[in-house]
Amino acid sequence: MIYFVSSFNLLNQPLIFMEKATRQQTRDHNRRLVLRTIFNGGEISRADIARITGLTRPTVSNLVGELLESELVIETGQGPSVGGKRPTLLSIHADGRYLLALDLSGDEFRALLVNLKGEAKFRANLPATETGGEAGLEVIYRLIETVLAETDFPLLGIGVATPGLVDPDNGVILRSVNLGWTDLPLRQLLEARFGYPVYVANDSHMAALAEYTYGDPLDSDNLIVIRVGRGIGAGIILGGHPFYGDGFGAGEIGHVVINPGGDLCSCGNRGCLETTSSIRAILNKARAADRSKSWLAGSEPLTWQRFQAAVAGHDPLATDIAVNAGRYLGVAIAGLVGAFNIRNMILVGRLSDLNGAFLDAVVTETHQRVLPAMAQATNVRFSSLSSHHAADIVMLGCSALILNRELGIA
Repeated sequence: MIYFVSSFNLLNQPLIFMEKATRQQTRDHNRRLVLRTIFNGGEISRADIARITGLTRPTVSNLVGELLESELVIETGQGPSVGGKRPTLLSIHADGRYLLALDLSGDEFRALLVNLKGEAKFRANLPATETGGEAGLEVIYRLIETVLAETDFPLLGIGVATPGLVDPDNGVILRSVNLGWTDLPLRQLLEARFGYPVYVANDSHMAALAEYTYGDPLDSDNLIVIRVGRGIGAGIILGGHPFYGDGFGAGEIGHVVINPGGDLCSCGNRGCLETTSSIRAILNKARAADRSKSWLAGSEPLTWQRFQAAVAGHDPLATDIAVNAGRYLGVAIAGLVGAFNIRNMILVGRLSDLNGAFLDAVVTETHQRVLPAMAQATNVRFSSLSSHHAADIVMLGCSALILNRELGIA
């Protein structure tokens, strides 16, 4: 008999209880255990599943039969003999289910359809530069409808990542300053309209989950990802699980005042980190500067690509703006180091396009503002994910969340 001693809700806070599991709970637990073992094993036999999980062979055989019937698992051939009959190998059926992930954090709302092995099957983007409120919701509807029209495969679920304060338990966007949403019951709206399970989370939390799940192996189960783009946020992983905080605002560093008396922020305060170090802030400062002697001079629109090229070419004006943005970001990271004492601080987003001067400024400012021993142990770096995967990092986190919640894997 299985006893469930503790579990975790979407806040990853332990729910402690001691009671006998029902037969159905036991079966569901074992089914997820078998599926997770197959997922992690690549190709694996029933006998090896029984050995790894500790379940009896008849139990494994029955559960594998269910998974084959549901088309979550397929038989891929026979393995080598170990003295008897050659075993039949099992693998996750990559196209047995699809997952739909949405990233609402940029100038475009982006959607990615992936299979159970994380292989991209379809992408769609819709402009969202001036989108907010009800209009933003309509863009989400159109984006999902566009993707669903492209597939006949069954959908496991929809994951949506958005900037701002998000209640992941109830799928409610409590407040998203950049998108103009307050107390938006997004999960309820999407489930009613499309009929699939929906999970809603903060974009930076999903970036952290993706880095933890798919990035280079770490020397700790703790991690902080700082994501810089249209806005700025931090995703925190504690003990291998996302940490959301008591009010779901853990990591909401973009609206922490870093430069008192600085520029007015969209949240109503002055000098927030987003006014000093976001992509939008950096470009605004470049546009307001005297560019007559800079690579950025001329009538050509000042885009991020032009600014990045100017920094790469060591243009003094662009480099100075980038370094100042890095210093302010370093101030914020120092606060995170002091509060959490987490060794791995990882930067993701388009700021990784800048050269070493930006990262050097971040690291230097961080180290100057914490205890030397803590500074020495802290590793501030860019993401280990490839440039292609880094661009999809938020949506990869959403897909990992769907897999975990729906199938107990990843």
